Amino acid sequence: MGQQTRSTIARWKPSRRVEAFRKSKPPRPGISAMSAEGRLLVLCARTAVSEFVRVEITDLVCDGINWDLLWQLSKAHGVAPLVYRNLAAICPAAVPSAIHEAYRRQNQSTTLMNAVLAKELVALLDALAAKGVMAIPFHGVTLAQVAYGDLSMRECEDIELIVEHGAVSQARKVLWSHGYQLLGADNDAEADPREGHHVFLKRNGMAMVKLQWGLAGYHSNFRLDRHALWGRLKPVGLPTKAVMGLCPEDLLILLCVHGTLHNWKQLKWVCDIAEFVRRKPALDWSRILFQASEWRCRRMVLLGLAMAQNLFDIVLPRTVSHEIESDTDLPVLVRRMPQQLLKHPDQGIDEDCADAVSLTIKDSVWARWKLGLILCRVDAEVIHRPLPWFRFQRQLRLMSACMRPLLRSVPKEIVPVHVRHMVVGWLQSS
Repeated sequence: MGQQTRSTIARWKPSRRVEAFRKSKPPRPGISAMSAEGRLLVLCARTAVSEFVRVEITDLVCDGINWDLLWQLSKAHGVAPLVYRNLAAICPAAVPSAIHEAYRRQNQSTTLMNAVLAKELVALLDALAAKGVMAIPFHGVTLAQVAYGDLSMRECEDIELIVEHGAVSQARKVLWSHGYQLLGADNDAEADPREGHHVFLKRNGMAMVKLQWGLAGYHSNFRLDRHALWGRLKPVGLPTKAVMGLCPEDLLILLCVHGTLHNWKQLKWVCDIAEFVRRKPALDWSRILFQASEWRCRRMVLLGLAMAQNLFDIVLPRTVSHEIESDTDLPVLVRRMPQQLLKHPDQGIDEDCADAVSLTIKDSVWARWKLGLILCRVDAEVIHRPLPWFRFQRQLRLMSACMRPLLRSVPKEIVPVHVRHMVVGWLQSS
């Protein structure tokens, strides 16, 4: 710790009320496996701070923090606005001036960028609608408004639009006419249903748009272009105009699916769920669980809610909490994500573990078998990489050992090409 940091902490003294709460505060097992900087990040990445959380923040700051690391983690996890607001309110004298200035500039940039994205989103939705393309905003500024009530409180990198797969071609033409260029794909190529999205960058570099019709994992994908979504849209008020967004129940499901497919790499995604649940006390939980079961992502939703409950202490209905508590896999996964915040990151779950997480979190044995067959067919890394937390690894290795001789001995010519493609497509379908 630098001399300047020591001097600022020495000048900052906690109040008597903080001292009183320190003696009575309960333990927080949810973040006990995290580094000091990771714990401080979690404690500050929220809009509502209780007295107990204030005490923990002051304790961590008094014990000494690597401020440069905290700043880097804040940027990497997209929670700098929330962290800065709470540090400035609780212990401003303890924050080194250089870190304070870095946060301030980042917040200014976030506020300006989100204002640009909100204006661009409205213009694009109007342009798409004029050409008969219905698009639904996902993540981004509409989520900032719905979950946080303030566009400046969530870092937004781009505009994400859900479109039907059949409308992608027309949507691309609209984006081209508005100065966007397609990145990483052939402009004339048809949209692959398994790809899930196309990314566009505006020629002036100010905005990026992601057209999405699915959420793609390593060997799995989740359809976003479901007709039911368009029938339940709700207005979201933006500074210039209200736009139609996902209904709360559908949005929560998709947020949980997205975070799970990406192994909850960013704390921002967990924070989104926690803030959203806090601001929406009237959620129809029966409908959420029913719809998640229909879409075969019930345990993905439970994992997302378990992450938010573990890190941000959200209050869930007893039926949901009981289902989380009775699932033996969820606690194992929750304790190892986000990996970057742990005391021992090598024990966490990284993006290369996506197949293992996906196999673990499948809703049914049948779905798990299907994914297992895919992993064995491609000889996926997860079969060979030692993962102590992955309880299906032994069975997966056994399946792979049984299939390997069969795959080698059966000539491909025995099965027609179109049949092989049909089988592969069936295995990879959601």
